[in-house]
Amino acid sequence: MSALRWLRDLPGVALRDLPLYRKAFAHSGPGFRSDPSGWIALSNRAERLRRAGPGYECDWAWGSELRAAAVLPPLARRLMHLALAEWPIAFCDAPRAGAPQVSFIFAHAGRDRLAQLRQTIRAVFAQDLPCEVVVVDQSETPLLADLPAAVRYRHLAKDAIAPGWYKSWAYNIGARIATAPILVFHDGDTLPPVAYAREIVSTIRERGFTAASLQRFLFYLNASDSIDVQRCDAWAGATPTMVFQNWKGGTIAIERQAFLASGGYDESFVNWGGEDDEFYDRVSGVGHCRNGYLPFVHLWHAPQAQRYSASGANVRDKLPALLRIERAARCNALRLRGQANFDGPRTESTA
Repeated sequence: MSALRWLRDLPGVALRDLPLYRKAFAHSGPGFRSDPSGWIALSNRAERLRRAGPGYECDWAWGSELRAAAVLPPLARRLMHLALAEWPIAFCDAPRAGAPQVSFIFAHAGRDRLAQLRQTIRAVFAQDLPCEVVVVDQSETPLLADLPAAVRYRHLAKDAIAPGWYKSWAYNIGARIATAPILVFHDGDTLPPVAYAREIVSTIRERGFTAASLQRFLFYLNASDSIDVQRCDAWAGATPTMVFQNWKGGTIAIERQAFLASGGYDESFVNWGGEDDEFYDRVSGVGHCRNGYLPFVHLWHAPQAQRYSASGANVRDKLPALLRIERAARCNALRLRGQANFDGPRTESTA
């Protein structure tokens, strides 16, 4: 944030936001889990939240950054530590024993973010019920030797297809080889709280939903704090550089049969952008819980230089064209087309 912007925003934050944050913090901590007056109720001044179940739904499309937390970093730090006191993140080197109730599926490529992926897997292994981890890897050479032994792994050879990042294809392959009745499609740089899998199971099995997006806040760490977390699981000194709320990507859970009925991820999305939003939109029609109340932490990594230029056409052209088609028609087209082919993705468009 520029100094000029900071000076312009500071008076409003101090006079209008700071009292709201103090009130919310007074109703936050281990004894206030999901208190409707606590940290989960914070938002920007012009925004409105809808109370739904244990959390909140946002009335805007793509999520947003908390401006007060950006202007006053101590607010971001206090918010993160209070959220993690209620919903802690932990790490383990092996999964809990037992038949997996949830399969976490990761799409991965290369060594640049391998450390973040390993730490995220350790956070999944620490879940308080049995889970499995499925990694579908598009690296030039297999990375199985660099991953924990308990991971289910599939390397996708791309010699016979056009160069690019095929996240949707990888997710569909991961769903095909996963064994649990509930699937979670999860980014390899995003740490979930220990109770995430249990909350997913409760939402789907007990509350009657078929899909769940339970994320409320995403706390972005800087490079040094991320290294501390990856090397020694140290949180004490961490201050997030950004706090994002109710975002659509990053993690989504869905019951296996509902995933198959939806047609899965659209493999015509190649490179970055759009596939998460399109899938989220289709899932919204099949009993999708969007009550955000859980915190997640994003580990820093160097930005990919080609990502935003490569994703422009997906976000600008492809996604809007698909969203103009009825959800049921898109689901039917994807089911008829067939996906999750080990030999290569189905990249023809359904638009």
